[in-house]
Amino acid sequence: MEQPANVPKSGWAVQMAKASWCCPVIIWVLMFVARRSISRLILDLIAAVLMVAGFVLGIVALFGIPKNGTKGILAPAIVGIAFNSLLMFIFVTNFMAARARHGE
Repeated sequence: MEQPANVPKSGWAVQMAKASWCCPVIIWVLMFVARRSISRLILDLIAAVLMVAGFVLGIVALFGIPKNGTKGILAPAIVGIAFNSLLMFIFVTNFMAARARHGE
């Protein structure tokens, strides 16, 4: 049975686009819930990995547009790329400020 045209496909590109915008949400929940039970360094490392993964997933999802169309891919991928880019920018600037503060 053929799928209707207005229903987005659930292929790899759609799933990657969803995962891209879910990564910042996971980071926020993780920082809120686990900040007292897990070391700050470990949380920051997990957050950094999720930021990069979310960014890469969003970029890779965009490569699925020629085959699957923009529906269900473009908006989530752009949102994921934007949020992950913002988080990476904040992460890097905080890292550089901490490094300068400690004389390195």
